[in-house]
Amino acid sequence: MGKTAILLLVLSVLLTVSFQNLVLQKPHQLDLNQALRVDFILSGNHYEQEATLFRLNRDQIWSGSANQLISPFNFGEYRYFLIDAQTSDTLFARGFSTLFEEWRTTSEAKYKSKAFQQTIVMPFPKKDSRLVVEGRNRDGSFSKMMEEVIEPEYIDIHQPAKTNRVVKIIHGEHQPAHKADLLIISEGYSFSELDIFMDEARELTKKLFNTEPYKSLKKDFTVRTLAIPSPESGVTDPITGNWKDTYLKSRFNTFDIDRYLQTMETWRVFETAAIAPYDHIIILVNSKKYGGGGIYNHFSILTSGNKLSGELLLHEIGHGYGGLGDEYYDSDVAYTDYINLSIEPWQPNLTTLVDFNRKWKHLVKPSTPVPTPVKLTYLKETGVFEGGGYVAKKVYRPAVNCIMHNLDAPIFCEVCSLSITKVTKFYTQ
Repeated sequence: MGKTAILLLVLSVLLTVSFQNLVLQKPHQLDLNQALRVDFILSGNHYEQEATLFRLNRDQIWSGSANQLISPFNFGEYRYFLIDAQTSDTLFARGFSTLFEEWRTTSEAKYKSKAFQQTIVMPFPKKDSRLVVEGRNRDGSFSKMMEEVIEPEYIDIHQPAKTNRVVKIIHGEHQPAHKADLLIISEGYSFSELDIFMDEARELTKKLFNTEPYKSLKKDFTVRTLAIPSPESGVTDPITGNWKDTYLKSRFNTFDIDRYLQTMETWRVFETAAIAPYDHIIILVNSKKYGGGGIYNHFSILTSGNKLSGELLLHEIGHGYGGLGDEYYDSDVAYTDYINLSIEPWQPNLTTLVDFNRKWKHLVKPSTPVPTPVKLTYLKETGVFEGGGYVAKKVYRPAVNCIMHNLDAPIFCEVCSLSITKVTKFYTQ
């Protein structure tokens, strides 16, 4: 068997294991002061999908450390590996989710195909490497979607577009390698409104750190703002016929859900964020209308002027930063057949009871029945309550109420709090 065949065989075996089984052997092969930003396209429909490389970028900031290279979490509908081309050592591994995966579960995806932008980021390799992107199958396994040879000497340093951009720390200190770094980007604020953006970002940050577990983790975070003026003030709202020219092209009515606020300009979002350290991007949109969205290791987006904007921030970064699933099942969504009831969902706060030992069984008191009825006795208990992940039956959540279930809830449940804490400790180790 030739060297090439042996390499492919080793790689094939490697990609069947979980992140927890990977061992980082050569962190010195990465430049931890620079980032490789990969722009690609996800395309397809409900039945099939493919990934196609568009562009490789070298950014001059990487915010992680040598201890944050192999994710301990099995979160996300996709994952990617940076692998040494000669030794097959895994240098970096992460999971992520996408807007495309959500669209694939809509009824539209059953009769047409579409393409979505996607970006992933990793520390810059010093030597030739292989980038492998995988997608999660219906049964929870992964299949390879894209493999690219990365030759560092042929990737130019990215030069940010010259525009009015101001990065400012509004909480914490400048220690990107040892902090969980949140970057709040302005959207839909005119030049004269950027001071308003800063004030709103500070107020929402106060809300964040007045809520557990973030309150106890406050010292582990740095929060930065990135102020960029938009040509017009506000946000596009197709239902009302209100069209705005904004920097990140955000809009309501994603997938025909009025409150679902998103931007399809993923490449632009990550290119914009490349001038600052970040572990998670938050887009703050200048609007009083209720709306937002959060996607794991992608970004979170929300309106700034609604009376529930603070709760929206907590909920959406629960998705985008913490990897948490929605615990509600009775609101309008565009998704159909979102969760496979025959396997455990990857979201840490949802279970089908197929393999509950891997979830929060250890947190449930022996006296608490499983499933747990919604009774006064268990209102403040960690249990197994039916309804979650947009499904009323046979999907279960950990608490009667939680910010991931209802924005009226004052706290995160025990399971969600523990998950957010674990993610934060990973970024700060």
